[in-house]
Amino acid sequence: MAAPVIRTGRALAVAGIIAGLLVMTPLRAEAHARLMSVFPAPSSTVPAPLQQILLQFNEPIDRELFRAQVDTEAGVPGLVGQPVFQTDRTVLLPLRHDVSGALVISWVAIGTDAHPVQGQFVVGVRTAADAGTLSASITGAVKRSGSFESGAGSGWLTGAIEAGRALEIAFLYIMLGVVLVGALLLPRRRSTVAGLPSGPGAQLASTAVPVMTPRATDPAYRAILVAASLSVVLAPVLLWFEAARITELIPGVGIDRVLFSTIGAVTAAKFVLWAGLLALTLHAARHATEERLQTRARAGIAVLALGLAAAFVAGTHVGTGSATPGWLYIPMMLGHVLLTSFWAGGLLALVAVVFPSRDPERIWAAVSRFSGVMTVSVVLLVGSGVLLLLRLLGNLNALWCTTYGLVAGFKVTVVVLALVVGLVNNRMVAGHRRELELPETARRMMRRTGPSLHTLQRVVVLEACALLVVMVLAAVLGETQLPPLFNGRVLPGDAQDVVNSGLFGSGCQ
Repeated sequence: MAAPVIRTGRALAVAGIIAGLLVMTPLRAEAHARLMSVFPAPSSTVPAPLQQILLQFNEPIDRELFRAQVDTEAGVPGLVGQPVFQTDRTVLLPLRHDVSGALVISWVAIGTDAHPVQGQFVVGVRTAADAGTLSASITGAVKRSGSFESGAGSGWLTGAIEAGRALEIAFLYIMLGVVLVGALLLPRRRSTVAGLPSGPGAQLASTAVPVMTPRATDPAYRAILVAASLSVVLAPVLLWFEAARITELIPGVGIDRVLFSTIGAVTAAKFVLWAGLLALTLHAARHATEERLQTRARAGIAVLALGLAAAFVAGTHVGTGSATPGWLYIPMMLGHVLLTSFWAGGLLALVAVVFPSRDPERIWAAVSRFSGVMTVSVVLLVGSGVLLLLRLLGNLNALWCTTYGLVAGFKVTVVVLALVVGLVNNRMVAGHRRELELPETARRMMRRTGPSLHTLQRVVVLEACALLVVMVLAAVLGETQLPPLFNGRVLPGDAQDVVNSGLFGSGCQ
């Protein structure tokens, strides 16, 4: 029975590598379509006649899913015919020859990643008859118009997608956390009796979030199986929500348009990888006593886990090209995801696998080793996160002047709170180590005053809950429009800056 299973593990490992490469190679679009330039400039005034309006995006736009509308003060359509694509990124909106006054331009664009973006802006066309009243007309039209650039879709669909993304991230981080903690923290010992490890590290190996030690393989495998099973169901549901959002914006569009988009390819890769992980873990759990099979299964699970991490990165703002150069920021994002998974997923694994043993010596050993690794890796985690955030924001003002920046700011705040809780955890572990170094009589006298196991568990749970909030905020960020690339300074015309209130009334230019 072992040979077919081993061959299955090899096939799944190869499939994981191929799927990961396929996911990473074709994605060269930005995370959300964004305007690079507009002519005439928003809120500017140009002399009549104006023959066309030009929109240039940062990524290729789906021509069949692009929609635009030009409204005049007189209530008649200002657009003649259909939008004309000069290139995949440049769109011309032909206008009626007699349009004048304040024109409101509305557009909906969907890039190759299937994320819809919409916007509105105002342009003034000046004639001799309305030269005196045009300024007031433009001001009124600007106040009535919507956002220059924002995400599109109904609130409930966007909320459902964000909730699904939060679950997706949680399942991914739990799975990666269990795999990484087992791979990095556990010493590999050869079994001597009934498949149990031997030697000085045997006690720790049987308790410290053991993914691959036969004695405790059931809880770890169970966590992976639950995450994989729910993710296999979640992937097509999320794809349906994405298709429903596009269909709502542009009636008559079928799900095939989403299936053949980048997001369809990423979803298909995730589904295949999760299904492969589910199948391989089931085989490994059923043959937990076969050491050779466990070794092969560990390798296959690790490959599929890394493939899923790569597929997740491919669907993020960084993975789809919003942070360039990609050769630098995509590996950085992958490392950031793996470190976050080790932190968040590792804490959840401690709570679900280690603490239920209720063995103080084993629990302290596991938490101590985990804290030691995180003390080093958290520096890389925070550093990479800050660099990626600054790259995506473009400037610090966007941190409190844009929705993306505000959500990112709250995420950073929660991460800081989690770090504070983690520091308390480290101090408790250090205190316990100092106790162990004392003579036996002194330990007996201090037993009641030292850190308790119950307090340690509460601190670990609190830190894990803070990181669950971070996962939710990460899902919201994935569906939040990035700060606009367009600033109006490189375009002709009198572009008027719109001042928003900003966070705490700080004012945004």
